[in-house]
Amino acid sequence: MYALYSRKPSITRCMQPLKHICGVVLFCLCCSGLAGCGIFSDPTNPSSNVVAPLPTPTPGPNQAVMLSMIHMLDVKDGWAVTTDSHVLHTSQGVFQWQDITPPVQDVSSVFGPAVFLDAQNAWIAVLVRDKVSIWRTYTGGDFWLETPLSVDGSSVTNMSFVDEQNGWLLLNTDQPGTDLTEQPVAVFRTMDGGANWYRIDSSQPVGAGIRNVPPAAGIKSGISFHTPTEGWVTEVSTSDNRNVLYHSQDAGYTWSAQSVSLLAGKAARSFPPQFFQHDSGIMPIELNVDSHPIVMCTTVDGGKTWTGSRPAAEITSTVSFINILHGWAAGNSRHPGTIYSTDDGGNTWQVAAQLGSALVSITQLQFISPMDGWAIGISKNMENQLYLTLDGGKTWNQSSSYASI
Repeated sequence: MYALYSRKPSITRCMQPLKHICGVVLFCLCCSGLAGCGIFSDPTNPSSNVVAPLPTPTPGPNQAVMLSMIHMLDVKDGWAVTTDSHVLHTSQGVFQWQDITPPVQDVSSVFGPAVFLDAQNAWIAVLVRDKVSIWRTYTGGDFWLETPLSVDGSSVTNMSFVDEQNGWLLLNTDQPGTDLTEQPVAVFRTMDGGANWYRIDSSQPVGAGIRNVPPAAGIKSGISFHTPTEGWVTEVSTSDNRNVLYHSQDAGYTWSAQSVSLLAGKAARSFPPQFFQHDSGIMPIELNVDSHPIVMCTTVDGGKTWTGSRPAAEITSTVSFINILHGWAAGNSRHPGTIYSTDDGGNTWQVAAQLGSALVSITQLQFISPMDGWAIGISKNMENQLYLTLDGGKTWNQSSSYASI
């Protein structure tokens, strides 16, 4: 069930000095919590779905926008989210953007994780109190569809789409008073591009064997599907004998713990895997020891088995890979503003560049080719700064983006 909201394309948009939004982890997947506003349909009352036309946007002067997340498809086409709750789209590169924010109008709403599949298809989760809706566009943001979920929740951890029709999301269903070491979740699936979302089942008590979804114990870090049937849920282990990876082979209807040999007896945090061609994929895992080193786990058989790299103590889980060998990573708190590169799947890392001593952290990296990449860093005065490289990360230029919001 969904409501349709249309918008005429606005010309490039701009923004005022910005405040920061809530963020969630991603494996170059940025899952940001944004303060926004919302219109919602009552899922129990089909007649409550109404068409809400939007006024024609009034063009404004170009002003610099501050990005909290960027997802480029090539050097010209891409999407972004600003620190003041706007969703942007570009076909002219990172310097000029168009505001295509979903028409959410409740002042208490929070924008959550988004998936930008291609130049036309995107999904974003919006929370109003404990009511969650998924907004979807298949026209590059010219108009949006809203689908409320049938179950209340505290937030959406993330979403995963393998094509325009098949997607999954992980909904946190914990309530006040839930044990801090637990996170009950519900898995939802869509087979029609987000027009309808079906709850598969909810968390079960810890036990042996196959279950409907991963157990409530442990904090979930994400969900990721490689094919319409093969997927994973990742989590943070709270003890040395907890699993950090759950695997489904039937589109998410049942799950079983998947062991990773190098993690035996280690507390760790796993992040959703990313897959490339020919069943190859890569998954970062952070070990829960003093230096919090990162292990890059790779697979060449579609995730049936995983092989780990040597732990790297100088980087964070903010990484971007273009295949299982070549990738880039942000330096940790001892190396803020540093970008590292690897050409052997994370076994060794080299300093690729320094973005400057004014940065306290790098929150996102995205490479789309061996040469073209983008980074978002946070400065000491808590401003987000966008950088781009055209030579594989050797040199970076700080970029100003403009829109009329």
